[in-house]
Amino acid sequence: MDIELVENELSFATAPRVSVDVRKLSVIGPKNVAIVQDISMKIPSGSIMAIIGGSGSGKTTLLNVLASKIPRNLKYTGSFNYVPDAAQQNVISVESSPVHNSRCTTAYLTQQDVLSPRLTCLETLQYAADLKLGVSKKERQVLVNELIAELGLRDCAETLVGDPRHPGLSGGEKRRLSIGVQMISNPSLLFLDEPTTGLDAYSAYLLVKTLRKLAHEGGRTFVMSVHQPRADILFLLDQVCILSKGYNVYCDDVVKMVPYFRQLGFKVPEHVNPADYFVDICSVDTRSEELKQQTSDRLKKLIESWQEPQNEIKFIELNMAYSLSVMPHVSFSTQVRVLTRRAFKVNWRDPMTTAALLLEPVLVGVITGWIFYKPDPTSAKGIRTFTSALYSAAALQGYLFLLFEIYRLCEQDIKVYDRERAEGCVTPWSFVIARRLANFLTEDLAIPLLFSLVTFFMYGMHAEAKSFFTFFSVVLLVHQCSTSFALVAVAISRDFSKASLVGNLNYTLQSMACGFFVNAKQMPVYVRWTKYIAYLWCAFGAMMSNGFADLTCESEQREACVGNMVLNSLGIPRAWRTVPIIIIFCWSIGFYAVAVLIFQLKTVDVSLAKQVESSKTASKTTRDNTPDLESNTLGSSSSLQEALQVEIRSLNMKIRIRRTWTTIKAAQNSPDNIAILNNINAVFKPNTINAIMGPSGSGKSTLLNILSGKVRSKFWTSVDTTGTIHLNGTQVSEQMLKGLCSFVPQDDDHLLAQLTVKETLSLAADLRLSALRSEERISRVNEIISELGLKHCEDTLVGSELLKGISGGEKRRVSMGIHLLTDPSILLLDEPTSGLDSFTSFKILEVLSNISKKPGKTVIISIHQPRAEVFQQLGNILLLAKGGRVVYNGGPLDMIDYFRRLGFECPPLTNVADYFLDMVSVNTQNDINESNSRDRVELLLSNWDLEANELATCGSKLKHEGFVVEGRGRKKAPFLVAYKVCVRRQAKTIRRNMESLSARLAQIPGVGIILALFFAPIKHDYASISNRLGLVQQSTALYFTGMLTNLACYPSERNYFYREFDDNVYGITPFFLGYMTLEIPMAAFASALFAIFMVLVCGLNRSADNFFVTMYCSMVISTCGEALGIITNTLFTTPGFVVTVVSIVLTIGCVMSGLMSLQMSQVLRGFNYLSPLNYTSIVLINYAFPNNLKLTCSDGGRNADGSCLFSSGPQVLESFDLQHDTGHYLGIIICVWFAYRLIAFLILKAKLEWIRW
Repeated sequence: MDIELVENELSFATAPRVSVDVRKLSVIGPKNVAIVQDISMKIPSGSIMAIIGGSGSGKTTLLNVLASKIPRNLKYTGSFNYVPDAAQQNVISVESSPVHNSRCTTAYLTQQDVLSPRLTCLETLQYAADLKLGVSKKERQVLVNELIAELGLRDCAETLVGDPRHPGLSGGEKRRLSIGVQMISNPSLLFLDEPTTGLDAYSAYLLVKTLRKLAHEGGRTFVMSVHQPRADILFLLDQVCILSKGYNVYCDDVVKMVPYFRQLGFKVPEHVNPADYFVDICSVDTRSEELKQQTSDRLKKLIESWQEPQNEIKFIELNMAYSLSVMPHVSFSTQVRVLTRRAFKVNWRDPMTTAALLLEPVLVGVITGWIFYKPDPTSAKGIRTFTSALYSAAALQGYLFLLFEIYRLCEQDIKVYDRERAEGCVTPWSFVIARRLANFLTEDLAIPLLFSLVTFFMYGMHAEAKSFFTFFSVVLLVHQCSTSFALVAVAISRDFSKASLVGNLNYTLQSMACGFFVNAKQMPVYVRWTKYIAYLWCAFGAMMSNGFADLTCESEQREACVGNMVLNSLGIPRAWRTVPIIIIFCWSIGFYAVAVLIFQLKTVDVSLAKQVESSKTASKTTRDNTPDLESNTLGSSSSLQEALQVEIRSLNMKIRIRRTWTTIKAAQNSPDNIAILNNINAVFKPNTINAIMGPSGSGKSTLLNILSGKVRSKFWTSVDTTGTIHLNGTQVSEQMLKGLCSFVPQDDDHLLAQLTVKETLSLAADLRLSALRSEERISRVNEIISELGLKHCEDTLVGSELLKGISGGEKRRVSMGIHLLTDPSILLLDEPTSGLDSFTSFKILEVLSNISKKPGKTVIISIHQPRAEVFQQLGNILLLAKGGRVVYNGGPLDMIDYFRRLGFECPPLTNVADYFLDMVSVNTQNDINESNSRDRVELLLSNWDLEANELATCGSKLKHEGFVVEGRGRKKAPFLVAYKVCVRRQAKTIRRNMESLSARLAQIPGVGIILALFFAPIKHDYASISNRLGLVQQSTALYFTGMLTNLACYPSERNYFYREFDDNVYGITPFFLGYMTLEIPMAAFASALFAIFMVLVCGLNRSADNFFVTMYCSMVISTCGEALGIITNTLFTTPGFVVTVVSIVLTIGCVMSGLMSLQMSQVLRGFNYLSPLNYTSIVLINYAFPNNLKLTCSDGGRNADGSCLFSSGPQVLESFDLQHDTGHYLGIIICVWFAYRLIAFLILKAKLEWIRW
């Protein structure tokens, strides 16, 4: 009953044919480690080749080198050449085709899908065509529509790509779209790194079928690396290259592969995927010394056997060099036009961000305008307030937008640019110009204008056109400087933490050198030059000149005017407006030029982004293949328990989307109620592996989440679930089932990189097995390590992308080990083999098979593409179709017979699991295929409905007397135990993580060092008054420092705790107190160092009282900033968004500290009581102007009679109304600190226990 597929016709031209010759190629890594050794091959034009092999075999390295994408830390010997076919060597041209490209081009598909989330599938391909194809609009549209049909994307053509916060396309659909983006340029040579990753079996088959047609009919050459090629995919290929430990084991035509290995004595068993079989025999099995020796000898013979055929390859010697073009396919003006149009659409699709961008300057403007509302310029307090207002106008809005722009670029925009830059379809100049054109009206003009309109009049500026346009020009140009410097920061580093550090360092320099905090005339000579490289010095000077020039002048003696005296004390010329505006403009243009230059010189090739991981894997291949899985059997408590059969009856689940408003057509057409599972009736049997299979969107992961009790309604979606779950015929509640299950999620990102394997499991055992004695827990951990084959790496760090550690397969086993510690009756695993090569996947499932055979164990997994031999070992299978409907539930052998009775018999040398997945998948390439495949799926569904009644009857007969629920559930660890473990674990991670340790111990003293450079030594003259005020005001920067420290340390601990809390291991209180236990002592130490620089080095009242008060206040400021970090990192999970939001709050808090605006309204003073900065600033400024401080006025600040305006510290405090009872305030500070911590604790509790968002 197999139905012949109808193939589509594409309008692609026949690409210039190019073959690839590889001669004696070896790739050498760091420390002269050979990654690929002595590879020779010939890849004919118009063919498709796959490079396969286990983890660390060198697949991705070889692919990157062949694509001329060679990382700097690698070097190679030998050669590889792109060779045109003889018929096209002299002339390369293609005519008589609607879409043609006269140049030979190459393209590269990365493992990561880098797509704009705010565009639909159709629009993404349309814009790619606009940037890559120099043909008419009609021809581009025809090609795009045909490509969408060929890639099976018609159903989702109008769906947004989406991101984790705004779901859109599925992972498989994004993968196919990424391939379409590369194929649209009609390359002669296309390299694909794991093109089938994330696709279900049927989608992967259709994809490779499309590539084969494009290769054979269009003359293109495709080279790809593949983890687990299915059998039918394997025979769609023209050539295959099998690597093992960097050596070539076979590289020739696919049709010759099976006979070649049969000749060597390796015959492929029936219904086994040849690719899996050959990768297995080429891998080294180190489960025992005997196996290791046998498999090593076998591999050595296979390598030697291939040397003779490899040496016989004949290469054609060419006289002329040949290179492939990756230059832009369209003109510069077209690039700018297309990128501008696309940016407009992306902005339009994100109304929340646009509204926030326009609301933010109004909101910040109103708040700062209220804070500095029309100060009295004739009083000392008014002058200080007006000066602070002009500084905030020049600096505040620019800083906030700088952080936001860095966040927005790092989050998505720069990733798309890097991909398109690597593809050669955009240039740095076109990217920068288009970005500014698209954002000119809504951001570059609107934001400064709104901020200026609000603040200009609220600050009480001269109501003159000239004054306003000077004010607006400064704000506008500082905004441009922030925008352009954000590009510089991101050009230096694509990582948000590093780019934001560059941005913050720049703004620290700008604020210190601008002349507001420290008088520019009195800066130490070694930093005085910095004002000439600070555009904020020009901006502040222009603002001051615009606001103070000739202020309160009533006579011809202008020098005696208050406004001119203020300007003179700061060293600012009276009419300094035009020159600084021109200088700021030049700085903004200069930053754009620098950004473009860095973009041009420092290209980031996203195709090499995974090299860190690859190099680690390559060096650890032997370790990853060493699980001792044979004879270890854990003594388990479940052996005394009865086996649990899980039965699902009439389970349905729908998700209802709560909409606020709809902004685009795609959202309007999507249903509010989405059915995920539809009348599921199934049985999962004990003492065997139960597998849930199905294509993408069939509800596999959802069903596991329901069984584990992890499905719950959220703020934007509500979940409606009906049906029952039974254990041994007894209905159980969700909470009861959750206590019996352990759920191992698909990703291992929550594992702490700085812990070793044994430490991770030991700490988990201390929490989960707290009732056992220490010796018993240690024994249990050792047994788990031995059973999971982790003995060889038990003292190795888990690691991350930036820290060398264990491999992906080992991480997966560590995650399993954590859940096996409690010996759960039911073990649930979501895609345990996802992202692993076939050999490692087989080992993982072998572990699960051993676990499932123990008494009292029920193992349920979801799986994408099970190998043939794994499929046969499965005890029970639930096969789902898209939409969450059951196609089959039963044993694998019965499944083969069942489908055979319906007329679907698996062909030889084909993985039966892949074949069955094909049968339940819908082909949407065209209307005929879609209709035929839908009819087939409906036939299978209706047939199973007839079988389901019999299954339900059999299931109801199974009753187990004496099923006892009590004692089976898990209990939380006692508070004291959990607290001690949290402290120990966090202490280990911080000690081994230099980033966290430096954030804890170096950032606060670092601020002190910067302040000392600019302020030391503080004098006792008139100018020192503003310097003392500025120094204390700058100490409020510790608020930001605390937040950034939290961002470096808290998220990883939070993610790990969320998983532990979800598993009911321990509660919120021990985690929260454990975090504080380590945070406070380190903050105290860092604050002591800060106080040394601020008090002793700067000379701010060198007394013991002031030293300890400064230490106390700086510690409170930084830890309150960290409390705000906990609050926002709990509310939001995106680091860049956290920084952007918190920065607004912290900036306003710093402005309201009490030292910038001395004439705030009573309402604002009331709000200010909630801020710790209000109290710490008052305390520190009172200690900065002690009773014994004597001031001189030789540098200015005299009355008309020649006496000093200020001659003592108390006189300054009295004049500025800053005298307060410091003892009273020191007591209030600790109360505010406790309030911040309590709020952070309550928000964490609300997220996890009360509201649960």
